[in-house]
Amino acid sequence: MLLWQRLYAFLGFKKSYNALFFCMFASPLFLFALSQLLQCFTIHGIQVSQTAPGEMYWFQKGSGRVGISIHLAAILPCAILAVLQFVPAIRQAMPSFHRINGRIVVALLLIANVGALMIARHSFGGTIDIQSAVGFLVMITTIGAALAYYNIRRLQIDQHRAWMLRTMVYMGTILTARVVLALSAVIVSSLGEYRNVWPCEMIEWTWKSYGADDYLQSYPQCADNSAINGTFAPVLANIFSSTDPAEIGASFQVPVGMAFWVSIALNMAGIELYLTLTPREATRLRMESYRRQAAAGYGNPGSEGLVPEKFGDADPWVYPGRREYLDYGACE
Repeated sequence: MLLWQRLYAFLGFKKSYNALFFCMFASPLFLFALSQLLQCFTIHGIQVSQTAPGEMYWFQKGSGRVGISIHLAAILPCAILAVLQFVPAIRQAMPSFHRINGRIVVALLLIANVGALMIARHSFGGTIDIQSAVGFLVMITTIGAALAYYNIRRLQIDQHRAWMLRTMVYMGTILTARVVLALSAVIVSSLGEYRNVWPCEMIEWTWKSYGADDYLQSYPQCADNSAINGTFAPVLANIFSSTDPAEIGASFQVPVGMAFWVSIALNMAGIELYLTLTPREATRLRMESYRRQAAAGYGNPGSEGLVPEKFGDADPWVYPGRREYLDYGACE
């Protein structure tokens, strides 16, 4: 217990539960991004690591290669730098670094989103469900980062915190999706009833990349592969296959859309729950926003950003401790 107290005190946390949440959610994102960064950035350029069989078929050249390179080159350092934004010791000791690093994080996120949209057409089969999931994730992270930036420009620190937390958790969807996808691949493989349709060229490339070239025995319909765009063949989703790498790849492609949508929902619900359970921190930061906005000469200090009362029927915010009372009048 003493070691834990020293650890979260070293990081600058004043509450144990805040440090616990940081270690549970921010640390895995940091370690994941760091490990991928070390694997992907090589002297031969950006290399994709740990992909499902068949995925690299679309990322060898052309827009696919450009898109995956842009995405990885931006999102991996973005994730690492984003975690540093939430370490209180860094934020308090180096406010200039916090401001500059925040701008870098937002810029990298926007660049990474461009790359994600470029590869969405073929990622994990490129079906409509996965394309819509990628598009939705790009949309909410972009909106979240934009709202966080707007609020800090208006010195609305409480709303800046809320939207940056949301954006970071949305970014972490990829980690949640990996867990859900791994479990889903095992389930659909156990059922043995799910298939995905692959181009024969992709099947041939996948088999050869794993050192096998007798794929026509399993996919005889590919023997007449003479059309410009090739022919297609159904591939069984089977993660347990020891002879067909295409079946392993299909076992990830079949449930990936569901995995992403479930993960997005879980992450969105989780961050809203966390924000609901930490009202004192929000109040403290809003009081700080009031002081800074008042010092800057704003006309409505404490409520200059995108606060709820500007859009809904929330009561006007009053600085705690001030002897001001609101008269709502009689109901008519």
